[in-house]
Amino acid sequence: MLNSRFEYRFGPDREWGILIANTRELREKAFRLVYDVYTKEGYDLRYGRESGLWCTIHHLHPGTMIFLAQKDGRCTGSVTVMPDSPLGLPTDRIFPEPPAELRAAGRRLCEISSLVVTEEPGGVPPEPAMHLYRLAHLTATRVLASTDIVASVMARHRAFYERFLLFDEVSPETRTSPKTGQQVLYARLNLETMEARYRERYGRAKDRRNLHRWFFQNEDEPAIVEWLLDGRRPMTTEELYYFGATKTGILTRAGHDVIALLEEEYRKAGASAIG
Repeated sequence: MLNSRFEYRFGPDREWGILIANTRELREKAFRLVYDVYTKEGYDLRYGRESGLWCTIHHLHPGTMIFLAQKDGRCTGSVTVMPDSPLGLPTDRIFPEPPAELRAAGRRLCEISSLVVTEEPGGVPPEPAMHLYRLAHLTATRVLASTDIVASVMARHRAFYERFLLFDEVSPETRTSPKTGQQVLYARLNLETMEARYRERYGRAKDRRNLHRWFFQNEDEPAIVEWLLDGRRPMTTEELYYFGATKTGILTRAGHDVIALLEEEYRKAGASAIG
């Protein structure tokens, strides 16, 4: 799956690849892909209309990791993993109560966001989406040391998260996302109990349906984690202003208090600060 240059590849002819979007060019490709997919789906987008980029304040956080799937030079999928911080998480705006309870209990959260896939070859489970989920899972557990993944997921995907990915909680009621205008559900995955539940449900399944093997018995995991850690790079000051000001105006709309929080997160990360 990984070659000597730590390139994540898969498919019958290794025609699929996933990159860590850690440069301005790759981040812009990922933001544009998500925006284009959301637009095609008919979402009532509140961000990106002028820039054509799906980029929010949480994408600017130094700990955020973005993955970009490609096939034969085409961008075909993306997912973003966002760490919890004083900025909060995107889900806080829609379902503030559950994350607050988890934090009060000492849980360490992260959020999976902006998952899109434009091409899925046949088979169950859908392979590109599952490779993106594998990388999101390893980022959550091995890079961010999170205990829980939270997400606001499209209501029509309830069964996928509840019955297939075995999320511990999927809210019974829907709420409207202020960013997309879509009906979404709160979902939470306890990473500390995930393996036991996957072993019980999927441990005897064959081939790709064995999700316990997929997530927890991957012989390439040490190399993948090394690749993730090596490729984790915050935006530079130039990138922050390019995406946050020049292209989207996010920083201007965020206000001084939010900018100060973001600047402190960059200081703690030892990365470029806003200024």
